[in-house]
Amino acid sequence: MKKLFLVFLAFSLGFSSYSQIQTNAVKKASRLNKKDDYRKLSDDNGFFLMPHFGIRYGQNPDPSFSGLEDLSLYYGLGLVYRKENLSLESGLSLYHHTSSAVYFPIWEREEYVMNSDLASVVLPFTFRYDIPTGAQGNIRFGAFFTGNVAIISLEGNDDSRSGRIQGENGAINYTLVSKSKSPFFFKTGIHSRIRFFNSSFLNLELGQFFTLSANREYTLTLGDALPRKIDRRWEGLTWSFGGILPLSVFEKKFRKVK
Repeated sequence: MKKLFLVFLAFSLGFSSYSQIQTNAVKKASRLNKKDDYRKLSDDNGFFLMPHFGIRYGQNPDPSFSGLEDLSLYYGLGLVYRKENLSLESGLSLYHHTSSAVYFPIWEREEYVMNSDLASVVLPFTFRYDIPTGAQGNIRFGAFFTGNVAIISLEGNDDSRSGRIQGENGAINYTLVSKSKSPFFFKTGIHSRIRFFNSSFLNLELGQFFTLSANREYTLTLGDALPRKIDRRWEGLTWSFGGILPLSVFEKKFRKVK
């Protein structure tokens, strides 16, 4: 009886271990299948969400001064449609522009008048081309071109002002009028996309902002003198990063939850 009990115990433990191994193998296979499914969905054509964040570094346009003093901080959410290696993107972004200090020649020397902090809601349109690398295409490299149009200027963007400037021969009244000019500015550069979590990509960009005309104009009237004008352009180097999130993966996960 004792031997029979030991045989039964050994058989039970062996069967339990075998069942556990088999269960683990099934779970592992299921995870691998799910991983492959998500990778395939992230490589397929279709729609993607693209949250992003970036910074523009603009050179001070005044020749008498130097340094990166003209900056923009931008972030937003885009909708991407990808077909093979080509992507078309749009969405909405919020741009905060901190323009370089405005100097005017007053009494034969450069006098600081102001700098401006502006905010705009921007509508971007991007054409992007990339090529996958590696056996599984986990890294993509390519180039892009973006056209931006500022569609809404937020409250507080009127930075016109007036006052008095103290000079060598006394104070004098001045009026500074700030006026929005062209709402268009552009960006071009290179990018890389790196797969993460099997179902999404991390998007990294390095580019250059440029414009075809001034984005903002400042006009200074000093006493009874003729008005003087100075322009500001949203140009300069930029970097940004964001995520590429396939809607098909969200749809599949949502269906499983239901």
